[in-house]
Order: sequence, then C-alpha cells, then structure tokens
Amino acid sequence: MARPAGNTHPPLAGRRLRASLPLLAGLTVAVAVTAIAGPARAQDAGAAVWSRGACSNCHGNLAEGGGDPAYPQGPSLRRTSLDPDQIKETIACGRPETQMPYHLAGAYTTAACYGLPLGAVPAKTAKGSALTAAQIDDLVAFLVKNVVGMARITRGNCATFNDGNENAPECQQYPR
Repeated sequence: MARPAGNTHPPLAGRRLRASLPLLAGLTVAVAVTAIAGPARAQDAGAAVWSRGACSNCHGNLAEGGGDPAYPQGPSLRRTSLDPDQIKETIACGRPETQMPYHLAGAYTTAACYGLPLGAVPAKTAKGSALTAAQIDDLVAFLVKNVVGMARITRGNCATFNDGNENAPECQQYPR
C-alpha cells in the first residue's frame, strides 16, 4: 500500500496490528497458563474439598484408613474396590445405616440416591458437609488421581494433601 507524499505515519492497518500485538501476546500467555494450571487447579480444588468435608477424620490424613479413636474408622480409600461412579455416589449419598454421611446438598430430597425415589433422607443416614455436585466431582477426580489404587505413599503423594509441600512434617517419613 503506497503512502501519500509527506505522510510519515504507517498505514492505519499496520498501526492497528502493531497496537494489537501486546494484547495478542498477553492473551496467548493467559490461555497457555490456564491450560497448564487447569489440572493443577482441579487437584487443588479436590484437596480443598477433602479438607472441607473433614474426610480425614474417618479415612485418615492420607486416605489410608481411619485410626483415630475419636472418629469412626473409615476404610482405606487407597485399597477401595469401588469405581469412580460408586465413589461419587457414596460421597454424595452416604451409606444408610453406617457412619458414612451423605455430603451432597439435597441428597435424597432433590437429587436421587441409589435409585430411590425422591423423598425423605432414610433413617439412620448421617448428614455430612453440604457440598455441590461440582465439589464432589472435584473430590472424586482428586481421589482417583492421587489415592485409589496407590497403596504405597510417597513424599510427593503426601504433599498433595499438604498444599503441595513435600517438606511438611507429616510427609518426612515417606520416601521421595
């Protein structure tokens, strides 16, 4: 594109493109960081739900099974034979007539559990944390990635329960 005589400014299209480059570069970096941080954020979210739901009270700090006499002794989630859908339903709906509470807000009343029609929560079914379905999904994803089938605890695995800190005092006993 020819410039008119005496015009020292680049063509308008060129100026717009150059002005847009920093914005495009910033968006590219933001998308890349989001793509990289996405799985980590999901893991952080799942670990946060683990803490919020007080799961360690019964299943132990690292999901290896409860042992604290002050709480019911929940089974090891590391050695569970449940598949992810069964884990999700157990967390959401609890286990009637056991000490496993339901954690899904609206379980039984607005969200079906175990194929039962909507209605009252079954007798002898304990109420736990009021979690959303998305929070339970995050927790299940966290458990499947970091716990289920991983009987051997490493320092890195311990760190997933301790804000990523492999040097947390409770992680020092595990090999790297």
